[in-house]
Amino acid sequence: MELKPNSAKIIDMATELDAVPLDTPIGPVVWATVRIEYALAGLAPTVDIRVPIPFERSETDKERHTQALRSARLLIDHACRAAGIVPDQLAASPIEEALDQVLPAELEGITQELGLTSPRARSQRFKRRQT
Repeated sequence: MELKPNSAKIIDMATELDAVPLDTPIGPVVWATVRIEYALAGLAPTVDIRVPIPFERSETDKERHTQALRSARLLIDHACRAAGIVPDQLAASPIEEALDQVLPAELEGITQELGLTSPRARSQRFKRRQT
C-alpha cells in the first residue's frame, strides 16, 4: 500500500495560546501551539507546531488564533524550502485537469478565483506551452 500524505483529510484543527506573554527584544510575544489532526488510510497522523505571535492587548483571542495558524503555515513552508523540498503544486484532480484542457488561456485561474479548484502557481497546460 502506498501512503499519499497529500490525500489526507483534516479532521480537527486547534490552537492553544500560552496564558502569559513574554517580553522579548522585539516586543511582547505569546506562544501558540497549533495542532492539526488528519485521517489517512485508517491512520490518524498529527502535526504540532509552536509559533510565537506578537502580543497586542487590543487583539481578541480569535485574532490571535488566526495569526497562529498563519504563522504555522509560514514556518512549515519555510522549513520545506530550506530543506530543498519543492511543493508538488497540489496534484491536480481529474476535474481540474479537464477544466485546464477546455478553458481558454485567457481564463486561466478563473476556477481558482471562483473557489472551484485548489490554488496552484500555474496550470500544467501553461507550463507545457512555455517549453
